[in-house]
Amino acid sequence: MKKWMPLLCLVSLLALSACGSREDADKKLARGCEAAVKSMLAKDSEDRQIEAIKGKSFAPSGKNREVTLQTMTKNKEFGYEAEESFKCVFEESYSPGFTAWKASLLQLRIGETVYGSEGGEIFGTMEDQMSLTAAVESAMR
Repeated sequence: MKKWMPLLCLVSLLALSACGSREDADKKLARGCEAAVKSMLAKDSEDRQIEAIKGKSFAPSGKNREVTLQTMTKNKEFGYEAEESFKCVFEESYSPGFTAWKASLLQLRIGETVYGSEGGEIFGTMEDQMSLTAAVESAMR
């Protein structure tokens, strides 16, 4: 039993560090998603903005990670509020034990509008893509 103790301690340590790191990664993904949504809602063609984040949920999406933000939005002109959800899909890569982690936004859904890629098609303008990338990278630092 004594010879297995160091191995058991190492496995326990890796399991605990991975749990904390998943939470840290999810916090960064949520910040990135919020920044992406705010970036696109700031466009002149949009009539609302995020007033408050009411909740966040995370789920695997194939090999990717999906983030859903439940928000309270406010109309820019008239000020009325509405509950609304926004979804982001991130591609993640990380090393064993979460010692190194990287994520990039693949897709953002605002209502029926899709930015990024879906089914091999790219949606949104080049300016949208550059704005999204800059906002997400800045927020996830």
